[in-house]
Amino acid sequence: MKVFSRTKRTPAGTAGTAGGGRHHRWQRTTRHLAPAKIAPSLLIGTACIFAAIIALFFLSPERDNTFSPATPATTSATTSAGNAPTGSASAPRPTGVVREVRAGLNAWAVLAEQKGWFAEEFDKLGARVTLVDRRVVGNAEAALFERGDLHIAERMAYPSLQHKANGFDFVIVWASGDCHPRRATTVVRADSPYKTLADLRGKRIGGHRLGCPYFATFEALRAAGLEWDTKLKKGDVRFVNITGAPAINALLAGEIDAYAAHPALPDVSALYKRGLVRDIETALPAGQYTGGGGRALVITTRRYADANPDLVRAYLRVYDRARRYIVEGERYEEAADALAKAYRIPREIALFGIRDESSLSLNTGRANADEAVAGLHKFLAWAVAKGDDLFGTKPLTREQVNEFVDRRFFEGGEFYVATGGKQHCSESSPADYKFQPTVVK
Repeated sequence: MKVFSRTKRTPAGTAGTAGGGRHHRWQRTTRHLAPAKIAPSLLIGTACIFAAIIALFFLSPERDNTFSPATPATTSATTSAGNAPTGSASAPRPTGVVREVRAGLNAWAVLAEQKGWFAEEFDKLGARVTLVDRRVVGNAEAALFERGDLHIAERMAYPSLQHKANGFDFVIVWASGDCHPRRATTVVRADSPYKTLADLRGKRIGGHRLGCPYFATFEALRAAGLEWDTKLKKGDVRFVNITGAPAINALLAGEIDAYAAHPALPDVSALYKRGLVRDIETALPAGQYTGGGGRALVITTRRYADANPDLVRAYLRVYDRARRYIVEGERYEEAADALAKAYRIPREIALFGIRDESSLSLNTGRANADEAVAGLHKFLAWAVAKGDDLFGTKPLTREQVNEFVDRRFFEGGEFYVATGGKQHCSESSPADYKFQPTVVK
């Protein structure tokens, strides 16, 4: 046996502290050691002990066999955007492995969890569902998807297309039809002197650049003869990119003059309820927002859809069941109770958010993939032509939009789920709609 040692040497003729004393060379020396003598019985005994430890670790019934989708253990179950799907309803799965579905939290999902409907669908697929409160996701939504901390969620078409334009490989697995103009409004303080959008010339409007109320206000301003004032071009109304609690505080403090908002979101509904704000306009009736950018979608990453199409289908089945239960059975109060408890908000605020025309969910689905693709193309073409500062600088090709809609989950596809039935009041976009102030009862 050879052992290596390092010996410090100094240049000849020095004492190690002068001249080149700081520059060391390392010498490798060797010496021979006699081989150790180990009794065979000791080797056999040691091997048996290690074998017993390994067996206890892997065969213990108390060992947790689940894993997090964010760990390296899941990489073998997913594919890149360019690979063929590896998962299907009939694909074999490792015994004892529990797949995870991290889905956005909302009223129907909370109720479905309480009813046990998620368990009914996903237990037989060896999977479990965890609901993620999207209020804490905010601007990090796309990053959470990429990390595996969020797998599937409902989003409007406008921000979903922004994700796509920013390079994230999302796919659409479900799409709604048109939405009501009240899905997005422009609000001012209750004591504000501004009565119409035209009064906001030279003022500041806050909004989330990744949120679709931004586009609804953008389109409504154009109809009123006003333009955003952005870094790309001068305009009449200055846009301030702000959202959540900071936006509400800025509005109430007078730091912004108006806010592009979703009335159905609890924080905004509470402002209406307390008489702190009023709206001065909705989205344009029968416009590009109500017929395109404001449509509800269900999105996931391509790699998750490819690896787990059966789980995506199961999610859509639970959605259809819960939506029908709430809308067709007029069980809004029951759903509101569930949401109020989950969000820790007043019951009347939760009820308004799911029953009003401004609601963001509970829509029936559009089965035709070609119709969904055509709607996206039409919306994007209008946005680019009218100077949208994101899609104008990050244009999406026709091929990117075409493959954005995953046809496996639409009519004729292997994993299609029909989500029809009675429509929610938020699904209509009457061309003759006249502005009506939002009232939270």
